[in-house]
Amino acid sequence: MHNSTPVVFIYTTGVFLSFALKDLIKSANMKLSTVLALMSLPLVIMAQSHDPVKIYQEPTGDGGFQYYAQNVDLAPYQLEINFGELNNLKSSVSLPYYTVVYPGEPIALFSLQPVSSGSTSFKSGYRLTMGDPETLADQEFIYSLPFEHQQSYTMVQGANGEYTHQGKHAWDFVMDEGTKVCASRNGLVVSVKEDSNQGGPDISFMEHANRISILHEDGSYADYVHLVRDGALVEPGDQVLAGQVIGYSGNTGWSTRPHLHFQVYQAVKFGIQTVPVKFRTASGIVVNLEEQQKYQAIHR
Repeated sequence: MHNSTPVVFIYTTGVFLSFALKDLIKSANMKLSTVLALMSLPLVIMAQSHDPVKIYQEPTGDGGFQYYAQNVDLAPYQLEINFGELNNLKSSVSLPYYTVVYPGEPIALFSLQPVSSGSTSFKSGYRLTMGDPETLADQEFIYSLPFEHQQSYTMVQGANGEYTHQGKHAWDFVMDEGTKVCASRNGLVVSVKEDSNQGGPDISFMEHANRISILHEDGSYADYVHLVRDGALVEPGDQVLAGQVIGYSGNTGWSTRPHLHFQVYQAVKFGIQTVPVKFRTASGIVVNLEEQQKYQAIHR
């Protein structure tokens, strides 16, 4: 089983705070991310160095501001910037501003220009989500099973599984802790979490799942979830091949027993959508894995 915990980033006057969404909801005083900037400030940094996308403003010399963004991560990110207040300023684009920022050099986004002489002020906020919704997963691609060649494991919860997979295309394979997990497709490792040793049978453990996320050439992603602590054999930025051992399975996160959760998804606007997968098995190509059936991996 697996689910995702969105993280909301709070920015206010250049100060950074981060909250899991469930914690944010508990706090009645918290609002969505805000930044208060006054014209007296020469430069307001909206994102810190460890954020995947740096968003910042620079004064234009005529009382205005130019917005920039730089993706310092490995995957594209959706970005939306909105303004709760915009006093005596006008934007060069319609608001809220939306774009997809790919890794690379800083890019100019838009500018704010004063409408008339006098004081100006604004409150702005932004949100980021990994992935480009314009890219679509190739649903004809044949994936390898996410474990070693000629090894067999039972798939206990599949697509639309009644326990935690309702409305999802995802697969849980029962395997002992420390079992080798293999990449199902060539790709680029974009995210690794391996610092958790916590796991349990309810949603409160969800954010403690160790995982590896891999970006494929069609813009889709694969997640390998519930790995053991320090169980990743790859790092962000590594290129991997299908069949390559990338880590070791475990029982971290929202989990009732040791297993591997596998899913493939594509980005939608500020979200993800899991997609169907065809698997290569020892008995041929399987479109719909059946629950409680054992499947043997075949890697070319």
